[in-house]
Amino acid sequence: MLVKLSGALKLKRCLGLPLNILIEPTADCNYKCLKCPRQYGYKDDGLIEGTRNISFERYKRVIDEIGDTLISLRLWHYGEPFLNKDIFRMIKYANQKNIITAVSSNLSLLDKNMAEKLIDSGLDYLLVTFDGATAETYNRYSRKDAFHTVIGNIDALLKTRRQKGKKAPLVELQFIIMKENENEIGEMKKIADRLNPDKLSYVMLAPKNGPDVLYDEMPKESKYRMPLAEINRIKSCCLPWEEAVVRYSGLVLPCSNDVLQAYRMGELFHDKDDSFKNIWNNALYRRFRERAAGDINGIDICLNCGKRDNNDHGHVRIL
Repeated sequence: MLVKLSGALKLKRCLGLPLNILIEPTADCNYKCLKCPRQYGYKDDGLIEGTRNISFERYKRVIDEIGDTLISLRLWHYGEPFLNKDIFRMIKYANQKNIITAVSSNLSLLDKNMAEKLIDSGLDYLLVTFDGATAETYNRYSRKDAFHTVIGNIDALLKTRRQKGKKAPLVELQFIIMKENENEIGEMKKIADRLNPDKLSYVMLAPKNGPDVLYDEMPKESKYRMPLAEINRIKSCCLPWEEAVVRYSGLVLPCSNDVLQAYRMGELFHDKDDSFKNIWNNALYRRFRERAAGDINGIDICLNCGKRDNNDHGHVRIL
């Protein structure tokens, strides 16, 4: 309630800790997706102790500090989470603190052993990115010849879940609508009917908030384009008060939309006294909240953003 009150009153200092947090397990990825900012201006902090993975010990420091008040934890950002060997351990540790856990993955790396470990870890939600209903289109957008592999992995995971008598993780297939796949929406529905995941969502692009190449990938049908005018009429956003991003390096960002890391709120892990709580209400964070409460369209990462106030304008429909 303190967090919600802080957002409602547009206080520069948040009276509580974030309700939701995104921690990046790794900055490495085995895909080179056309739509991914990794290919266009994406920033990272290079190797940290020889890796772009967050260690379990550093992850644990964050969860131990703020986990008692967290509602949800998203374990992703711009890497493939299953490249971090500690991902199952991370999920289980958060679940022990009754934190709702979610992972977003291309699911190309899953095998039977990993499927069992994923289910046994207690993961609550799995988002599988899948942007083509044919191998040709999938390969074009993912730049990875893995269409049939991923379909097989989704099927195997859902079968393993049923065999174990579990209902979690809930599995969502996410299909981002672009020029070369908008005619495959119906076919994607057939694939989902066959695999029977818990949800199929169609998502729209906001090219003015992304790399220039995405202008060429906008769907021809206007109904599949994000309604930017409608989005920008929303003059507020709760996320600066309710969420935060912790990158693998320890860098804290106010939103996952900050691809260029222009709004660096602070850095963790440099010494044993680094504290998320100190960063959460430092001068940089207070200034960012003040700007968001004033002219949100004046913040470049907020302009045309479909995440405002968690209204989810990016989703066309969910089946």
